[in-house]
Amino acid sequence: MIFNYLIGNNDAHGKNFSLLYPGAGTENLQVQLAPLYDVVSTIYYPELSQKMAMKIGGEYSSAKVTPQNFEKLAEEAGLAKPLVRRRVPELADAVLSTLPNLEIQNPITESVAALIKKRAEKIRASFRSNSSP
Repeated sequence: MIFNYLIGNNDAHGKNFSLLYPGAGTENLQVQLAPLYDVVSTIYYPELSQKMAMKIGGEYSSAKVTPQNFEKLAEEAGLAKPLVRRRVPELADAVLSTLPNLEIQNPITESVAALIKKRAEKIRASFRSNSSP
């Protein structure tokens, strides 16, 4: 969910998340999140809705999401607020460190990568400047 938020995939629905069950039927059962699919930076396309399919801490507009919205999401999901507040800038760092390693072969991909970079930098900064005790 955080990754989709970072890259501006406003069309990420709950149906876009799946679980894998390796070892099903044995004592070695594991539950894992499946690899992401149907991932698109919808914010690149102005004709698409800017409203997120799933709200984050009560907010549907990704442009209005704050660290406090992620704290509310953590509370709603039964997760530790500090864990979620750390994870968002960690994933922003991972996105930013990966972008320079991508093979970008056309101007649209270059524009999308630049948009994601700008967005991840802004989000990371907002979490670092708004850290709670």
